[in-house]
Amino acid sequence: MARLRGRNKGASALAIVLLVAGCGTLPARGQPAAQPPAASGSPAPSGRPAASGSQAAAEIWLYSLQMTSASTGWALRWTQSPAVADDGYLTPAHTTDGARTWTSVTPRAARALLATPGAAVVLRALDGEGAWLAVTAATTDSPAAHLTEVFTTVNGGRTWTGSAPLKVPGYAHFLSVAGPEHGWLLMANGGAMGQEPVQLYRTSDAGLRWSPVAGTPQAGTGSNGLPVSCDKTGLAFATASAGWLSGACFSLSDALLVSRDGGVTWASQALPVAASSCSTSGCDVFGPQFAGRTGFLVIDRPPRAPYFLVSQDLGVTWRSEPLPSGAGEDPRIQFFSPLSGMLVSAGPQGVIGHVFYATANGGRTWTAVPQDRSFTQLGTSFDFVSARTGFAWAPGADAKGSSPPAMYLTTDSGRTWVAFTPRLAA
Repeated sequence: MARLRGRNKGASALAIVLLVAGCGTLPARGQPAAQPPAASGSPAPSGRPAASGSQAAAEIWLYSLQMTSASTGWALRWTQSPAVADDGYLTPAHTTDGARTWTSVTPRAARALLATPGAAVVLRALDGEGAWLAVTAATTDSPAAHLTEVFTTVNGGRTWTGSAPLKVPGYAHFLSVAGPEHGWLLMANGGAMGQEPVQLYRTSDAGLRWSPVAGTPQAGTGSNGLPVSCDKTGLAFATASAGWLSGACFSLSDALLVSRDGGVTWASQALPVAASSCSTSGCDVFGPQFAGRTGFLVIDRPPRAPYFLVSQDLGVTWRSEPLPSGAGEDPRIQFFSPLSGMLVSAGPQGVIGHVFYATANGGRTWTAVPQDRSFTQLGTSFDFVSARTGFAWAPGADAKGSSPPAMYLTTDSGRTWVAFTPRLAA
């Protein structure tokens, strides 16, 4: 979810977490996909002038990146440099040449919504051709109803289908998709004092119509099992029935909730982790991500070592697997199949390690991969599409200077990285 308040340089943190955590079913590689945040974008939305000059038109500042293969992917980009302009906003873009050139693919009906001050934007890339985009237009944090619409594409953003308007409280926060027809949209009003009220909506017709299925009360836990406690960190449905809601909590019982009826009722997910694990400094749960019936879950609990859990029965039971000693307090783990995965080591304040790790046996063992460069830029994030091919980038809001930051590509797990400058197609 991306919420904008003029020049919000800290806004990119949540998007980075979502992308790297890889919540939800793993996207297909090399074919049409529907999972990471993405949307289509073209010229600047109505009411905002496009940047003038050929050089300005070619520059691109990324907010998020979701590659679905080595060549195709989606991103949310700023319409202007967030370092020098207060009136820029986010819009979707699509690439077919390995992130070097991007095409603006914004749905025409979404332009005015995206340009609204305070708009919330969520992009979910399914594959190289498919993506879902949710936009809430709002100018205040009041509980009053706001306008939210969801747009879907199956042809790389050339055309989009819009949903029936949703006029409900809250802002688009998370999107999860299971198959071509079933999707879930989590609306939130923002967290405070360790609590975050949310409402969950579901579609069974590929995003055309959305209906409420569950929500939190203003205090405590509702009859549907959803607690208002904890900041929500992710929503992941692996099938039309099985879904998980993760959170940042001081209570492990509320940090990961599971539904087996499509999101109508929820219960605490049973885990092989001590209930007291989160009581001291809290836990941040990311995931789970699934490849078929195999699931992967990371529980951060700084300053202690994180937990890494694996399930092979669609989340019914989980086992704990050890991580490499060099993984850090906040490792960023992506899996591409039930066996193949990549771990980006990271410590406090997002400091990236000098050694990454690859697994070919579902996380039972990891192979160290020394990196040939140090990533020191604030907010640097990574998106691997296989255990060998990956991209590194710095979100535009964290970039230094008025020029877009370079991107980096590796085809050998990070042993070597090649820098390039992404451009926006004319």
